[in-house]
Amino acid sequence: MIEEYGTIVELKSNRVAVVLCSRGSACDHCPSSGTCQAGDDGDSMQVEAFNAVGAAVSDRVKVVTSTKHFLQSSFILYIVPIIGLLIGAVIGQVVAENTDLGIDPSLLSALFAVAFLAGSFLAIRIVTRTLKPEVFMPRIVEIQSLETNTNASQHGH
Repeated sequence: MIEEYGTIVELKSNRVAVVLCSRGSACDHCPSSGTCQAGDDGDSMQVEAFNAVGAAVSDRVKVVTSTKHFLQSSFILYIVPIIGLLIGAVIGQVVAENTDLGIDPSLLSALFAVAFLAGSFLAIRIVTRTLKPEVFMPRIVEIQSLETNTNASQHGH
């Protein structure tokens, strides 16, 4: 489990909240660190989380993400398009070598690669729209009391 602590800054619905979290050391090595919605100060980030506990704006909360779901999401977003790109390049090369189209095999390979890359992004977009967002979304699992906040800050959270 990946755990973060933050403060709710906005409620998008009764089930989804925007949580402002401080950027942890894990952010430094994350491939998405450049695309996260950073806070105004650059040392924080905003995360949409499934509000399973009914927390309100200004509540300090614990946000948890399943490592399994994090890895699955990363695979879908990063590896599937690369696989599509490679499959397209190979198919383009094979088609160019086995047909007499009069097109340079490298050019056809590149065109197929780009087409398959775009197709993989389109497929990901269509498939992810059918999934329930709360399945892969981080979850708010706990509203911290003032006493918990004091203990967490003493321990570096």
